[in-house]
Amino acid sequence: MMLAHLTIIDLTESLGELAGRMLAELGARVVRAEAGDAAWDHGKGTGDTEALLATADILFRNPGRDHDALAAANPKLIDVVVAPFLPGGPNDGRPETDLTLMARSGLMTIIGDPDRAPLTLPGEQAYALAGIQAVIGALTALHARAASGKGQLVEVSAYQSAVLANYREPLTWQWTGRVGNRTGNLLIRGKSGVRQIWPCADGFVTWALVDNQPMMRGMVKVMGDAAGPLADVDWDAILVADMPRETLIEWEAVVEAFFLKHTRAELGAMSQANGLGLSWIDTPADALASEHLAARGLWRDVDGVKLPGRLWVSSLEEQLSPSPSGEGLGVGPVSLTETVRQEDRPHPNPSPEGEGLRSRLEEDQ
Repeated sequence: MMLAHLTIIDLTESLGELAGRMLAELGARVVRAEAGDAAWDHGKGTGDTEALLATADILFRNPGRDHDALAAANPKLIDVVVAPFLPGGPNDGRPETDLTLMARSGLMTIIGDPDRAPLTLPGEQAYALAGIQAVIGALTALHARAASGKGQLVEVSAYQSAVLANYREPLTWQWTGRVGNRTGNLLIRGKSGVRQIWPCADGFVTWALVDNQPMMRGMVKVMGDAAGPLADVDWDAILVADMPRETLIEWEAVVEAFFLKHTRAELGAMSQANGLGLSWIDTPADALASEHLAARGLWRDVDGVKLPGRLWVSSLEEQLSPSPSGEGLGVGPVSLTETVRQEDRPHPNPSPEGEGLRSRLEEDQ
C-alpha cells in the first residue's frame, strides 16, 4: 500500500478523526489508544500510543499537549493539531460545535430558502473539512521532511477550513461588497433564476431551464403536445438568463405538470436517450438500499449498521502491479511503499526553507 511505511498516532476526539481514517485507507498504520467513532475508525488499530510517539511519523491530535516536548522526544515527528480555531488566535478556547462553526464560516448564510431560517449540511461538515485539511498539511510536511529530515508543527483551524470551503461568498464580498443570501430552489443566472428541484410521480428530480439549445429542444421533443408555449420558443434567439422571472414561472409550470405524470426512472430514461441533463434524486433510504452503490463499496455492514465504505478509489496499485503474464507496464514486483518512501534517500536539493518550518493555516480574523 502507498503509505505502508508510515506509523500514525491518532489522539483526536471527533474533530480530526477523519484524517486518520483517510490515511489508514492509503495503507498507513494508524493507532489509537482506544476505539473511536465507528464511522471513522475503519482501518485503525489500538495500542500503546504513548510508547509509539517516540518513533511515529505523524501525530493527529487536538490542542492540549506541549509541541516542544513532543519534538524533543521525536525530532522527525509531524505534529498535526486540529483545533476549532487557530491555537493562540483571538478565538482560541471559545465554545464551539460543528453547527456553530458552520454558521460562523458563512456557509449557512447561503443554505436554505430566503424566507426561512438558514440550514446546515448533513453530518459534521466543518469537522470533516478540518480532517481533510489536516491530511493535506500532514502530507505536505512529510514531503518537507524528505528534504530537511525534520518534523514540524501543523496547525489546522476547523473554522478556517469551513471558510475556505465557502469559496464564492468571501470573494464576492471582497470584490463587490455584496453579501450573499439563500436562494432556495433557484439557480441564479443573469437577471433571473430558474428552478432546480422538481416533484415527479414518485419523488423528485433535478433539472433546469438553461441556455443549452439542444437540451431545451430535446425537452420540448419528449414533452410532445404537453410542451404548450415551450414549443413556440426559438431557443437559438433568446437567452434564458435574460428572460423575466414571470415568463420563466409560466414555462416552469408546464414542465412541472409534465414531470408530475412520470416517475423518476421514466424521466431518467428520457434524459439519457435525449440528452436532457436531468437526474433523479435518491432519498437516504434509496441510497442505503441501492445495489449499485453497494457494488461500488459505498457502504460496509458492521453489526447490521451501514457505515461509510472506502473513501479512496484508485487504479494506481493495479497499474503498478505486474499482471499474471508479466505483461503490462513491465515494472516488475515494485510496491508503492518502495516508490514513495523518500526520507531515507538523500535529497538532491535540500531546501533551507525546510529548516524549522512551522506550517500554519492562516486564519481570517
